[in-house]
Amino acid sequence: MNGLIPFNLCDFYKTGHPAMYPGETTKLVANFTPRSAKHAPVLPQFFDNKIVWFGLQGFIKEFFLGVFQREFFEAPKAEALRKYKRRMDTALGPDAVPVDRLAALHDLGYLPLELRALPEGARVNIKVPPVVFVNTHPDFPWVSTYFETLFSAELWKPSTVATIAFEFRKLLTYFAELTGAPQAFVDWQGHDFSMRGMSGIHDAMRCGMGHLLSFTGTDTVPAIDYAEDYYGADADKELVGGSIPASEHSVMTLRILFTLKRLATGRGDAMLTPAALRRLTPEDVAREVQRITKELEETGYEEKGLRRLAEREVIREFVTQDYPAGMVSLVSDSFDYWNVITVIAKELKDEILARKPNALGQSRVVFRPDSGDPVRILAGYDDGELARDADGALRMVDGRYVVAATERTITEAERKGSVQCLWEVYGGTQTEKGYKMLNDKVGLIYGDSISLPRALEIMRRLAAKGFASSNVVFGIGSYTYNMLSRDTFGWAMKAIYAQVGDEPVDIYKDPATDDGTKKSARGLLRVEKDGGDYVLHEQQTLDAFEAGELKPVFRNGELLVTTTLAEIRERLKASWVCPEPGSIAI
Repeated sequence: MNGLIPFNLCDFYKTGHPAMYPGETTKLVANFTPRSAKHAPVLPQFFDNKIVWFGLQGFIKEFFLGVFQREFFEAPKAEALRKYKRRMDTALGPDAVPVDRLAALHDLGYLPLELRALPEGARVNIKVPPVVFVNTHPDFPWVSTYFETLFSAELWKPSTVATIAFEFRKLLTYFAELTGAPQAFVDWQGHDFSMRGMSGIHDAMRCGMGHLLSFTGTDTVPAIDYAEDYYGADADKELVGGSIPASEHSVMTLRILFTLKRLATGRGDAMLTPAALRRLTPEDVAREVQRITKELEETGYEEKGLRRLAEREVIREFVTQDYPAGMVSLVSDSFDYWNVITVIAKELKDEILARKPNALGQSRVVFRPDSGDPVRILAGYDDGELARDADGALRMVDGRYVVAATERTITEAERKGSVQCLWEVYGGTQTEKGYKMLNDKVGLIYGDSISLPRALEIMRRLAAKGFASSNVVFGIGSYTYNMLSRDTFGWAMKAIYAQVGDEPVDIYKDPATDDGTKKSARGLLRVEKDGGDYVLHEQQTLDAFEAGELKPVFRNGELLVTTTLAEIRERLKASWVCPEPGSIAI
């Protein structure tokens, strides 16, 4: 196994750069900066041109204090150099990349590098660098830029995801204020559904923690482990992240179809129990579904009505036997979602209302639609979207409404949306601002293709219909957290200053063929806090460079400053004040 070879964690062109700098170079300074938000999928009503800085401490602990220390400085010199040289020789040609610099670095015994950074959880203005790299030994200026590829690959995404998560937090906080919903509920209203769609487990756990800076709801289990391993969290003493029991389609469809078969053959007493289900492998589940479906087709029965009955009985088992207390989430669109939300929900009303609370006082059944347009599934249609006859009345065809733009017909339930349908069955209370909140025995979560614009539109429609924002939870998945790139906020590391012999050199780039996005900072810099903004000052003196908000956090193989998840959350939350309700044009 090659494993993680520290100085191989780069793209090939970085390996030649140490030899390309002027031989007299003794100091090199580089920064890592979000250069632009022009590609960011954010809401202009809420985005204030700032990113959430996050991920540095985890990187330092995992790589500089872990991989580099273990696999290079603590490894025998010959072995550490052999692995590097072999890769360079096989790919670039024998001795194309000399190893003398790495040999000298191994002799030195530590990484002669200082990182100065802003606090994690700070929201940093676009074009302001949250971290700079400075070599601490005149013989090794190249270490300031050698790690560009590794650092960028590990840092751009956690910080970007943390930023998107906080933009969700802003949106949900604003609508909670607008509609009088409980602010404490916002902590759970954004739920991380992204793990299976992320770029590997490591990516999922780091970005999953980026989500946890703004919310406590998560289904990404290793994100909690990452927070404990690298950010001083302790799930025994604080709420790091949490979730609830929830079904998936394989569970629901198998139990529904198995129950359907028993009903169709007069064996309704032989339902598939949870214990029996747990003994089945995924392959067993797939085969069982196919077998049951085939047998039912051969039996001959009125499928739709019987299947609805079977689904009702399965949901009844879930809410009265499997999970008679506490919270449970049921995926509800396996077959006929609107039947579940309008008919079955009504038929099981007494059972659901009778469920017992757990130790936290929770006893909610959460219905989860998982297909269709999330805006209209949750919040229904505005009347302006429906076709009208010449007399102004809403057009009806066979008892269904006509959608003006598509001529598609929809039911009364579709027109109202899920929140209103549940309200008409279960009722609820009103907030101090007069908005309706569902009975706390029922709720909704939608986790398919949720984006900031869709979440905004759902919030807007619900408010327009008189419903509080807290009636729904959003499962934020890879559609949002993995549909990103380094260009989302234009992250880049660039050298900005060098000392060549006795000559200081301000380094910068300003391509004439660019729109200004790639113009880099020039010379030594200083970052100062001005109110709620971080401000960049370029071409500073050496004394001025030592001042400002960029503080040393790592130097010569030692972590100088540590922070915790709790501190980051507090810092982030304090960085933004919710606008007055009604002050934002929606």
